[in-house]
Amino acid sequence: MEELDVNNYLVQQNLFDLFKTQLKKDFSSCSLSVDFINDLYADLPHLKTAIVKELQPLFKNNSQLQALLYRIDISEAQIKNYNLKNNTFSFEEILAELIIKRILQKVILKKKFSQ
Repeated sequence: MEELDVNNYLVQQNLFDLFKTQLKKDFSSCSLSVDFINDLYADLPHLKTAIVKELQPLFKNNSQLQALLYRIDISEAQIKNYNLKNNTFSFEEILAELIIKRILQKVILKKKFSQ
């Protein structure tokens, strides 16, 4: 999913609401704060910045970070692959973007198959 595609999906209000609901579900299931989610708006750079900020404490707690990535379904191979393609991004930015894209993908698939 390219950045333009992500932004196109995010601006669809019903998808963005579902995105926030899924993000809240994934973060809360890993005992992470979800307070920031209510203040999110449908803009990829804004979302990346907000998620990077929430990920910062997890770099001190590797097991919690691994649990979150497992919950969202992001593999080490995906991270490595994405890093090779986007080597100008920091590790935190790569994780944030992968989280956004994977959650959006989940939401789109759920919506498609529930119709």
